[in-house]
Amino acid sequence: MVLVFALVGVFGLELATHSVGNDSALLKLGALPDDGELHGQYWRFVTYSFLHFDGVHLLVNALLLFWIGGILEKKVGAPVTGAIYLCSVLFSALVILLVHSWHPKIGATVGASGGMFGLVGAAIIISYRDTEFIGEASRLRSWLWLVLFIGLVVSFLPEISMAGHVGGLIGGALPASVMKLRKRA
Repeated sequence: MVLVFALVGVFGLELATHSVGNDSALLKLGALPDDGELHGQYWRFVTYSFLHFDGVHLLVNALLLFWIGGILEKKVGAPVTGAIYLCSVLFSALVILLVHSWHPKIGATVGASGGMFGLVGAAIIISYRDTEFIGEASRLRSWLWLVLFIGLVVSFLPEISMAGHVGGLIGGALPASVMKLRKRA
């Protein structure tokens, strides 16, 4: 919930500063530059994930964060879920910057989608590792796979960051693959 409120709050700042949908204004607020050049501004590795291009972008990410983040919090706790989310956001930024350094262009990349892909990937992996994963695991797994599939299809649309989505997915899957799951009492 804290992250959802933070995303909504930052979007309020975007609205107040007339930055919604404006690449140059979003860059001033902390977006990742599409030319792959950070110029020492490493805080952008995190700040880009709080910015969103429009209300639909924010709504989709906030709903997924609320749903999947809630599922993971029940299983692994809020600190671990937050760590998986942060790892996903950072890995997403790394892949975005790497791809943009190979194919620079003018513009900005924003959004929590990389974090969402990471949470989905982590939830899928944990659901296979723990057979008692939040109720009926097979039904939940089906929904998670559907969300992942739809997200990857959407990633092929113009102006959507395939690099960010795939980077986030890897960034969430890696820690979920190696983390030790809590035993039920």
